[in-house]
Amino acid sequence: MSKNNVSTEYKEINGQTLKIELYYNLGGYNYGTGRMMERGYYASVQPVTLTKHDGYTTETYTAFTGIYKLIHPVKRKSKVAEARAEALFTEEIQQELIDYVMKKAA
Repeated sequence: MSKNNVSTEYKEINGQTLKIELYYNLGGYNYGTGRMMERGYYASVQPVTLTKHDGYTTETYTAFTGIYKLIHPVKRKSKVAEARAEALFTEEIQQELIDYVMKKAA
């Protein structure tokens, strides 16, 4: 399983920092879930804690508190597929994942 980041954004919602990502995943066996992951572009939302230190920032998260969703399955990585995935990575999909994570955290 190989993950290549396309975009990352941090949003502060109700005092919780959320990491919102779009990434390409090569697919394969996911040891965390025990299932096969399909190759393609995924959207994810993960609650994180950002801590600023002397010139750098650390990111801390708790396992299994986030969510991911396949938004564009592909046979191989390409610039055209990446552009299509970015177009599919809409505010509605982001909000759906954010709502799930916030409900789960409550």
